[in-house]
Amino acid sequence: ESVLLCREQYRAVTVSSSENDYEYPSVPLSFLERKKLSDTLFALSKEVAHLTDEVASILHEARERELWDLAVAEILTQVIVALYCGEGDKRLDGLQKYLLTIGIAC
Repeated sequence: ESVLLCREQYRAVTVSSSENDYEYPSVPLSFLERKKLSDTLFALSKEVAHLTDEVASILHEARERELWDLAVAEILTQVIVALYCGEGDKRLDGLQKYLLTIGIAC
């Protein structure tokens, strides 16, 4: 199932004051979109032993600090890379294949 991006959801990524960091403006998500992201994250995290509890703990803390969206985005990316990119996959080909399976062209 795809999600239609609205004009207000497009953002420009800028380089921050630090050389290696980027700043990503927030993207407005509906409750259902947030729920789908967290459900996907928990489903993927079940594939790695003990990861589900760690994810729940991090998201709980992130919610208290109002950083839930950022935490989900970062953890989801890390879990997908860990699951789909083998050792030595420096080009992240596994990530590209995964994104293609869910309808994201890259």
